[in-house]
Amino acid sequence: MGKSSFILALAAVARVMAAPVAEPVAVTDLVKRAQSVNYNQNYIASGANVQYSPNQNAGSFSVNWNTNGDFVVGLGYQTGDSDPITYSGSFSVSSGTPGGLLSIYGWTTNPLVEYYVVENQGKGYNPGGSQKGTFTTDGSSYVVWQHQQTNQPSIQGTSTFQQYISIRQSARSSGTVTLANHFSAWSGFGMQLGTQNFQVLAVESWQGAGSASLKLSKGAAAATTTTKAATTTAAPTSKPASTSAAGSTSAPAATTTASSSGGSAQWGQCGGSGWSGPTSCVSPYTCHVLNPYYSQCY
Repeated sequence: MGKSSFILALAAVARVMAAPVAEPVAVTDLVKRAQSVNYNQNYIASGANVQYSPNQNAGSFSVNWNTNGDFVVGLGYQTGDSDPITYSGSFSVSSGTPGGLLSIYGWTTNPLVEYYVVENQGKGYNPGGSQKGTFTTDGSSYVVWQHQQTNQPSIQGTSTFQQYISIRQSARSSGTVTLANHFSAWSGFGMQLGTQNFQVLAVESWQGAGSASLKLSKGAAAATTTTKAATTTAAPTSKPASTSAAGSTSAPAATTTASSSGGSAQWGQCGGSGWSGPTSCVSPYTCHVLNPYYSQCY
């Protein structure tokens, strides 16, 4: 080897040795980011006039309805979590009150809870039960309700269980739902979730007509929240005997503010790139790094 060749070889070695090494990515983060749609919710009561077309591989579905029978359809995940869900498409109601709901819908066990994050409430929806308060996330305020279902159908058969419901006050048919903020707000109102079961982007109605065409995915975003307590816990109590609540008026906003202090509650954000909120958790929870952009209390 000539002198010039030897010098070139040394330079090449130096470049290799000086090359930056990429930071390892946790396997759990890769799994979370790669989570694919793997659950098809397809409940349509006998006699309901509903046309539902899911494309599970694409994470998209369409549905048209004109019915007085109950249905809940949509796509999502066999096991839910607090990761944000992003969705896009169209949702419209032409008749009925509320005529139809667009929600993130799921269940937990121990305790048995049926939960909704209602993104579009059609022509007005009042779930009944107790109004717990309001909080703000993802560009809108949400009114939080809790309602007890007694001897009603559930994922564990006929049971008595709680419904937790967040109702968005500025309806939309596309956006990101930062579920961790809903779970944290619910926890702050004393509404505890259990072990996650399925979790879907769902369209539901029990009376009315409308159509929807939607696509969903999991993301890794976060948003800040502002929580307010309700002035009362009484709420309209009229409700049909089904797995869904029906009513005729939209939920009123709460008026009294009660800001929380200290660390983040269970499921709340506690760190991540650009995060300026609490970096600790209320007892007994601890802060866990899920990825460079998001840490969570649990």
